[in-house]
Amino acid sequence: MIHCNRMTSPAPQLPWRADLLAGLTVAFVGMPQCLAYAMMAGLPPAYGLVTAAVPAFVAALLGRSAQIVTGPTNTTGLLILGALAPLLAHHGLIGPSGLAAVALLTLMAGLFRLAFVLLGGATIVRFLPEPVLVGFTAGAGLLIAVMQLDEALGLPGVAGAGLWGEILGVQKHLQSGHAPAWPALLLTTFTVGATLAGKRYLPRMPMALMVLVGATLLAWAAGLNASTGLALVADRSTLPDSWPPFALPSLDLELIRRFLFPALGISLLGTLELLVTARARGEQPDMRREITAQGVANLVGCVVGAFPASASLTRSVLLRLSGARSRLAAASAALWVLPVLLLIPHALGFIPLASLAGILLATALGMVDLQRIRRMWHASRETRVLVTSTFLSTLVLPLEWAIITGTGLAMLWYLSGTLHPRLTIYIAGEAGTLEALEEHVEPALVVVEISGNVHFAASVGLAGEINTLIPKSARRVVVDMSHAHQARFGCLEALESLHTRLEGEGRELRLAGVSKSFCTFVEKARSNLHITPATEQPGASVQQALRD
Repeated sequence: MIHCNRMTSPAPQLPWRADLLAGLTVAFVGMPQCLAYAMMAGLPPAYGLVTAAVPAFVAALLGRSAQIVTGPTNTTGLLILGALAPLLAHHGLIGPSGLAAVALLTLMAGLFRLAFVLLGGATIVRFLPEPVLVGFTAGAGLLIAVMQLDEALGLPGVAGAGLWGEILGVQKHLQSGHAPAWPALLLTTFTVGATLAGKRYLPRMPMALMVLVGATLLAWAAGLNASTGLALVADRSTLPDSWPPFALPSLDLELIRRFLFPALGISLLGTLELLVTARARGEQPDMRREITAQGVANLVGCVVGAFPASASLTRSVLLRLSGARSRLAAASAALWVLPVLLLIPHALGFIPLASLAGILLATALGMVDLQRIRRMWHASRETRVLVTSTFLSTLVLPLEWAIITGTGLAMLWYLSGTLHPRLTIYIAGEAGTLEALEEHVEPALVVVEISGNVHFAASVGLAGEINTLIPKSARRVVVDMSHAHQARFGCLEALESLHTRLEGEGRELRLAGVSKSFCTFVEKARSNLHITPATEQPGASVQQALRD
């Protein structure tokens, strides 16, 4: 009797198990970030966990990407701080009376995202050049670093926003007799060093979380607090029993007006962060769906105590590296935060502020991409100007205006390069070919080729520039528009002006290679220009115009 030995294959790994483990990893690593970003935005740390739980869960449910994590981010945190700065209490954090304003800002950030989708604004991020993004990110990194000076030095909180507000606040504390606290300085330095070392040598270990937990346990066991030189979260903020208090959005018209540009900047920057996060995975995301998910997530967040949330690049990359396969991973990362928020919120009060400052300082260092800045600096004068101007604008202007300044300057630079289309003059050779016009030749017929944009701004001096090129001997002029783009009414009037001038001198003007759309435009405008429409065969239209 022959016995067949059947080989048993290992049981297939359940996909949801990998997603749950990936979500747990992101939650553990991300919670210190979320706590720190909340403090940086001017809110008690518990609201960072709220934002990491509710908006993140909603965005994971409504989005299509399996590896995008939503929640607090560093750059949007700066924008939030700038918007809330007039409402901060003396300790540098928002008080109960300002919660309705936070809810309003979150609501407006969500509504602007939905408006982007409805108005086709999902493509607006394509107009943000890379040098502008690099300069803005570097400037934001420096801002984040400077704004941790009060916590890193163990000084009382500074109730201000911006570079000079923080520097002047720290200077005021030092002049009033508050000396830097060595325990805070040592813990900040250790946190920065351990976080950077862990990121480089042990990237899969939650080094920031380990340092934060260790410092918290030490502060609790040793009874450390602000009086001993190591200020804790509880020294700056009242800890809730479970879910932190919140309020419904304010409907104050003056507050709405004040938040218009900050909310627009938060939405624009959040959309940009979403695109960069998705690109990091080498994918082309459904931006309409993802922006909609982010918008709805903020609408839900505004009624539960969350502040404006965006896609987090660092936590999204970690989710991918942890083996996430479906949206369950991002959803579970949000759900893992809830037990901490609901069951042990008072434990957050023992977290040393210096540890959170150290985490933010390490994050800020990672935001300055020296290699890309160096490449852009050497690439061209344009990239140098864009990187430098956006960087400086980020330091001295409100962040939403810094983005607008950099993008506006890039657009002006681009438009200035399109003000003068290239004009090339040819003569007809014996075989019907076009040849370059040589000196001392007096042709009776010339062809002027227009290459580039002929939009309204470029059309202003077009007639004069063409007329300058035309030799006095030319009795017939053919303008080849095969390579001209964006011809509209300004171009039409410029060519009509040239036609009138040449006709007055007894010379003839004819247009060739005219696009179908511009032909229709000329016809509807009832222009008397002589045109030869473009054909599929290159150069055939010009040859036809020469024969006519």
